[in-house]
Amino acid sequence: MVNYRYILAFLIVLVLSQNSIVAQNNRQIIDSLVLELKIVPENEKIEILNELSKLYWNYSLDSSFYYANEALSIAHIIQDKVGLSNSYNRIANVYFFQGQYEKAMEFYQKSLTARKETNDQVGIANVYNNMAMLYSNQGEHEKALEFYTKALNISISLIDKFNTASYYSSIGTTYLELNNYKKSLEYYLKSLEISKELDEEEAIASLYRSIGNVYSEITSYEAALNYYLDALEIYKKLNNQPGLSAMYNNIGIIYQNFKENDKALVYFQKSLDIEINLDNEAGQSTAYNNIGTVHDDLGNKSKALEYYNKSLEIDKKFNSEEGISTALNNIGLIHIDIGDYKKAYSFLNQSLEINKKRKDNFSIANNYNNLAKLSIRQKKYTEAKNYLSTSIAISQQIDAKELLIEAYDFLYIIYSEENNFQKALEYFKLYAEMNDSIFSKEANNRIAEMSIKYETENIESENELLRKNNEIHLLQLKRQKNLQRYWIAFTILILALTILGFSQVRLKKKTNDLLESKNNQLKDANNRLSSSEKNLKELNATKDKFFSIIAHDLKNPFQALLGFSETLYTRHNELSGNEIKEYSKIIYESSQNLFNLLGNLLQWSKSQLGSIKMAPEKLNLSNILEEATSLLTLPAEKKNIKLRNNIPYNFTVFADKHIVSTVLRNLVSNAIKFTNEGGEISISSEIKNNEALISVVDNGLGIKPENLDKLFKIDYSYSTKGTNNEQGTGLGLILCKELVEENNGKIWCESTYGKGSTFYFTLPI
Repeated sequence: MVNYRYILAFLIVLVLSQNSIVAQNNRQIIDSLVLELKIVPENEKIEILNELSKLYWNYSLDSSFYYANEALSIAHIIQDKVGLSNSYNRIANVYFFQGQYEKAMEFYQKSLTARKETNDQVGIANVYNNMAMLYSNQGEHEKALEFYTKALNISISLIDKFNTASYYSSIGTTYLELNNYKKSLEYYLKSLEISKELDEEEAIASLYRSIGNVYSEITSYEAALNYYLDALEIYKKLNNQPGLSAMYNNIGIIYQNFKENDKALVYFQKSLDIEINLDNEAGQSTAYNNIGTVHDDLGNKSKALEYYNKSLEIDKKFNSEEGISTALNNIGLIHIDIGDYKKAYSFLNQSLEINKKRKDNFSIANNYNNLAKLSIRQKKYTEAKNYLSTSIAISQQIDAKELLIEAYDFLYIIYSEENNFQKALEYFKLYAEMNDSIFSKEANNRIAEMSIKYETENIESENELLRKNNEIHLLQLKRQKNLQRYWIAFTILILALTILGFSQVRLKKKTNDLLESKNNQLKDANNRLSSSEKNLKELNATKDKFFSIIAHDLKNPFQALLGFSETLYTRHNELSGNEIKEYSKIIYESSQNLFNLLGNLLQWSKSQLGSIKMAPEKLNLSNILEEATSLLTLPAEKKNIKLRNNIPYNFTVFADKHIVSTVLRNLVSNAIKFTNEGGEISISSEIKNNEALISVVDNGLGIKPENLDKLFKIDYSYSTKGTNNEQGTGLGLILCKELVEENNGKIWCESTYGKGSTFYFTLPI
């Protein structure tokens, strides 16, 4: 698994860049305040000392602590409760920055008590906010919500719009940490509405970015992109270079998720150019790493290696252990792909040692998975198992489901290669269970996305309706005033009445046109809501249909396994040798069919989740066919069926080897099932319309015309028995369609019932 440094890294860079700009001004203020300390009375020193404590946060926490304690001493002596509360708060802040959370909470409580005694409502809200941030930093997000809400309620009661918007935003961020995307978006939108009232452009841009992050989390990338672009326009207007860099980075990530790698490269390069101009090497390192991931996705391994090394060089300069371990890990994966296993091991092991030092369990487990991948490539299966055992233990401890899925998949591959099908099936089940868990989460995210869109559009429709009602009300008031003017004018001059009457007609027409326009807009909004609801219902219907197919296709093999194995177990003394042989054959065939079903299910689920990594290359199609059908020779010979490879030896296609092999194996296997004994199956190829057209022809049972439309569709559970009662998996043709289309091809069938079938599919050349 490649390590990425994305949004979080750039937010840190943004803050650091802005702080560096502010730092120069702060130094001048510090110098002037230190001089002022020497001439002001004792009671005025408290406020200056506390301000100095705050200004020293960016330079020296020891100095910050010193000035806060000096302020506290003076406040005790002169019994200044306001000074006491502020000094306690400053000391708590220093402890918070140092990671001494218990001491920080102790002094926040002291500050809160002092502010309650003086009924300083704004100060109380501020302490609640600080407590909330402390809990959030410790991962106690529910407690953080409690204190943010207390701060929010005080600000609302004081009609303090600036802080109200800030607390709404903080609550939105906390709900995002809790994966409650609906609530997160709700509070961000409230904050955005107030920020627009206050015309706080920096805050508006920040909220657009945060809302974009919510949509990105639920994989609603188009919505995320729109908000990032809105934030980008504001940062351009403000000439906020760090903000522009962050948005270019986020937009690049979106295009990478869209698989539009060329656009992703453009935006990552823009981000890099800004960071170079700002002389911000930390930001440059992140941009180099992200550009490397794009080249990695494109298969440009040498380019990816070049950028990963640039990132590594900068991280070593600043001794950024996280950045170094990320770059080393990515470089190690590149060396696996190019076959330089010795270097791959060296880089991955260096990354592992750094992550052990950092005690970053997620990265450690990821390193072990990558070392296992290297060992599998070298066919060192015992070594790979040891790495995976450690990875699984750590991943289970931190509930890293994506790492567990990868580890179980590797173990499935290892035991399949070792022909230990029992263990392979065991780990495939674990893989499937974990995959189902993530699939459910992603389905819930999609449902949440639809719900969020539905409710957001409702909110916007309600706001639009309110705006329309206000416009109507204003127009009505204007009309009344005009009527009054008309009556006054009528008493003065008939001509004036005629002119004003004409104006009234025009105004009425304009009002009606406006009302009609607004009503049409509301109708459009309602149509979009109806469409969203329909899409959500279709999503649920497809999910239910898929589960019913799996339940149906798993039921028969398991019934055969359970029924005949029970008979063998309970009546083995009563059965003849022929009966035992026959029952064993049925159990074997049911097990084989079940294993094929699970294999197809694995491939189908991978295609649905987008986890199949395409690696197209030039392939000798004749050789691929020989490899794919090598395991099908035995079932063909049992039915005395001739398999004819009519593909020219030098016939090449540009495709993913695994996908082509899987499609050919499924189509030939199906042909064997539905061809009578003594039949013939031929596989041919030709160039047609600048594509490779491959055909699998049999002279078997054929397919009825009414069933042809049911092929390749998950909506229909279409599966029939073969000429020797062979049971199909029900997913084979569905899988073939997914894989062929993934490789930019098409698949279809032509058949004459009773005479045979021909399955065609195309591949790029």
